Amino acid sequence: MYYVNYYEILQVEEDADSESIKKAYKKLAKKFHPDLNPEDIESSEEQFKKINEAYHVLIDEKERKKYDQFGSEYIPRKAPQWQATTLWTGTWDYIR
Repeated sequence: MYYVNYYEILQVEEDADSESIKKAYKKLAKKFHPDLNPEDIESSEEQFKKINEAYHVLIDEKERKKYDQFGSEYIPRKAPQWQATTLWTGTWDYIR
């Protein structure tokens, strides 16, 4: 397993505050967004994913502390897989 340096990805210092992180994220996300780079979608999509992961770890205080503490041993939390559901299907019958 290799070490991913989220500070390098977002091009911020390790002591950057949340405003600096947000500003760097917005700048890089706009630069590498796949919709804005139709000539190189695969590369920009890969970079965009890295930028998003770095942002979500560094902007969350708890996750950032874990990342700073564990370094290369850090494993980012992942959002649960989205799945379509029919949970609300019967709601309209109830409302009527």
